[in-house]
Amino acid sequence: MPRRPHSERRASGHDVLSTLRGGSVDGADAAAAAEARLGALGSYVVDFALGDVWSRPGLSRRDRSLIVITMLTTLNQLNQLRSHVDGGLNHGLTRTEVEEVFVQLAGYAGFPRAIDGMTVASEVFRERLGSDELPPSEPAEYKEDDRRSADARSVMDRMSENQPPGGVGVSMGDFTGDACRFAFGDLWSRDQISRRDRSLVVCSTLVTQDKPTELRFHLQAALNHGVTLDELRELMITAIVYVGFPTGVEGFRSLAEVEARSEA
Repeated sequence: MPRRPHSERRASGHDVLSTLRGGSVDGADAAAAAEARLGALGSYVVDFALGDVWSRPGLSRRDRSLIVITMLTTLNQLNQLRSHVDGGLNHGLTRTEVEEVFVQLAGYAGFPRAIDGMTVASEVFRERLGSDELPPSEPAEYKEDDRRSADARSVMDRMSENQPPGGVGVSMGDFTGDACRFAFGDLWSRDQISRRDRSLVVCSTLVTQDKPTELRFHLQAALNHGVTLDELRELMITAIVYVGFPTGVEGFRSLAEVEARSEA
């Protein structure tokens, strides 16, 4: 983006603050409160995290919320997660889509973090509903192993397109079949969110965990699922804010390798 005066960056930060909170607060007042509470850190939250990064046009705010919810769950930053689940709903995510982030993360960040994330999100849903009782979510479809294997093959066929020889496959002994049936036949074959969104979730957690080998595979899979290179660059920029510059830079390195291979 071109250089902008501070007043413009600050105004952009005010706007993001307002939309994260559903338009229920004045962005300038919220920014002043952040600076009063956090000092210089609050200034950079408004001017850089929100004014420079969240205001970029390369991702919708709905998609950036999806990415941030994933990163915060992976980091187990539950206080910040609570705020961003609420902000994600204000940016257009549905309860089902938010819950599906945690379902997917069970396989890619571990069940404990997924359960903690789901627990926090459920509290936000109840608060917004104004009730101690939350309508139950649907359980998973019960599938026999033949069906799970067939679904896994269908998912993998698409994800494997344009991948370099060898891939990231590794033998897990007699657990390999169970692992593939769960990851690809159960999780990836669910239709509660698109495979494009599922790719954004998986790339976000892998860059957060600093898993470059798996990340490169899933960056190409994301392209296969319709995510654009610009959107993947924005994902890495978002990682700089929520995980730090070293992690974002490593993510850019992995993306550059995938981009160079696709151009070749």
